[in-house]
Amino acid sequence: MEYAFSVRKWYSLLILILYMACTQACVNTKSVTYFNNLPDSLQIQLAKIQPPQQLIQVNDILSVRVGGENEKSVAYINQFFGGAAGESSGGGGLQSTVDINGFIELPKIGRIKVEGLTRDAAKDTIRNAYAEYLKDPIVSVTFGNFRFTVLGEVRTPGYYNTPNEKLNLFEAVAQAGDLTQYARRDNVKIIREVNGERKIISLNFNDKSILNSPDYYIQRYDIIYVEPGRIRFTSENLNRTTAVLSAILSITALIIIFRR
Repeated sequence: MEYAFSVRKWYSLLILILYMACTQACVNTKSVTYFNNLPDSLQIQLAKIQPPQQLIQVNDILSVRVGGENEKSVAYINQFFGGAAGESSGGGGLQSTVDINGFIELPKIGRIKVEGLTRDAAKDTIRNAYAEYLKDPIVSVTFGNFRFTVLGEVRTPGYYNTPNEKLNLFEAVAQAGDLTQYARRDNVKIIREVNGERKIISLNFNDKSILNSPDYYIQRYDIIYVEPGRIRFTSENLNRTTAVLSAILSITALIIIFRR
């Protein structure tokens, strides 16, 4: 009788723990829903957001193309682009890395400072420099590296490159496989560094206000960190505890059977 009572007591404890595990592991659907405070409407007008002006930084890779009205002059300039130190990107363009002092080096005009400039400002600076060689030069400047990092409670954390210079938060997270069910959507952090100045931005993916946030679009080199929620640790601890107790009960049952 004493053994039977002990077994019943252990099984009752196991059932209680399993019940607690189920109730604790249940996820509140509202907490895993994006912009869950949006009104029920067939169409909602959102504010227009201008993507941020990307400033050129040290170690950026810029792809520069130069053209103009006079074909002979353009051919003359582009012969230098095509043979520049193995950095030619083809098609009359050249890839150049912004050095530690903020300069790039281009054929004929030499070193030119671009750090801290927008792409449009860099185009104007390069266009003015080439005006000595070309009539009404046409300059194209694009970023050769738009990279960002996603860490924490996402399905495939890692380091990502994209040719798209207009990338929003949800597109970035989607590249990492989306957030897991354990992610804290109300406190997603962006670690951002622009020309040596760093800051941390906290965003709430549950709130509709993120759709109108100035940080809706990410910037180059952003680090997106998604915190795990408390339920993650609760669920894992309960799973471990349940497994240990189940093993103990199994051993206890075997001992009782063999003692009979």
